[in-house]
Amino acid sequence: HEAGGWRRPGASWAFGERVGTGMPSLVLATLCALGHSLPPPLSLRAPPLASIAGRRSLASIAGGRGSLVRACAAEETATGTGGRMATAVSADGSISAKAVVTTPLIAEATRLQGLGMLAAAALGRALTCTLLVADGLKDEETFQVTFNGDGPLRGVMATANGKLESRGYVGNPAVTLPPTGAGKLDVGGGVGKGSLQVVRQKHLPGADLPSQYSSITEIRTGEIPEDINYFLLESEQRQGALAAGVFVSPVAAGGAAEGREESGELQPPAADAPPSAGVRVDAGGGWYVQLLPFAAEESIVRLEENIAKLASRSPTSLVREGLGPREIVDLLLDGLEPVFADDKPVAGLAESCPCSEARVLRTMALIPREELEEMLTSNEVIEASCEFCGTLYRSTPEELREKLEARE
Repeated sequence: HEAGGWRRPGASWAFGERVGTGMPSLVLATLCALGHSLPPPLSLRAPPLASIAGRRSLASIAGGRGSLVRACAAEETATGTGGRMATAVSADGSISAKAVVTTPLIAEATRLQGLGMLAAAALGRALTCTLLVADGLKDEETFQVTFNGDGPLRGVMATANGKLESRGYVGNPAVTLPPTGAGKLDVGGGVGKGSLQVVRQKHLPGADLPSQYSSITEIRTGEIPEDINYFLLESEQRQGALAAGVFVSPVAAGGAAEGREESGELQPPAADAPPSAGVRVDAGGGWYVQLLPFAAEESIVRLEENIAKLASRSPTSLVREGLGPREIVDLLLDGLEPVFADDKPVAGLAESCPCSEARVLRTMALIPREELEEMLTSNEVIEASCEFCGTLYRSTPEELREKLEARE
């Protein structure tokens, strides 16, 4: 079964949200001084000058002497290359439904961050879920989740805004685990036990700047959608169902696929298969349905019947069958006469990443002066890498020193 928040232990396929769990979550509804607005994590390193030879072409951000040089890890892309989102409301106004295809977005994140199969599945689910929840927010409002678990993935973070721009990362992209007893990738084991932090950035009426609110709850399963759906129910009283999944193939050194994982189900490669050289994302997507205020009981019953029919058809199997987001919403709201809004493009990862020269300089300015000076005097080239999009920023020590002095 694809990861989805509508399945609850002991409740078959019925809405766990309607039944309730009797397990209150720990929620801290306080203003948060940090959160989503932090700059993207930057990895600083200083390679020998010779190691730059043969890398991707460079393009100057600001131009002129003393500017950092930006090496893009992705090709130039058109706007909206991450997938598509469809939304609709039942004719009686009882239920809203969304579906998104995120195959290009997850494939881009997998390639740029060098994700293994387990990391691609975990991050892909998180990106898909945050996009589904963020849809409908104002452009600069955001929904961010951070899974701080004790599993070998060492954390999963994803964030999205109302423009359907998203980004995220995992702490250990190369981790592998044995499959579960059902033959699935063990995303829950990779995440582990711990806490789920949710940060929302909202524009309150009359406020010039957005406010940030942080909530914390326990990780229930580590499967990503279930935990987010539990949070939405218990902390925000949103009754709904959330599902997301990723279909990936390990690619052999010669370029052929060794085996496949669908909804976490892994077909292991043959014993004589060549070593894996990467991961191919064949499908990614998800859906989210929410009960609106004063929802009619007959509409709820019909929705439950529709979800039950989809129990054997994961989001990625629907995508691989050739269905787009609008067709998936049609299945969710079958018999409820859905009224569709215009479809929306999902932004690609590299095209929407906010990393920049200014953020690099701001990060480096926080390094203790003695450590920074040692770095500048002992290396020929300084690199800073964005952990979200993989962009490399390079500069000589002399150029970087001039830039930092100009900031003082």
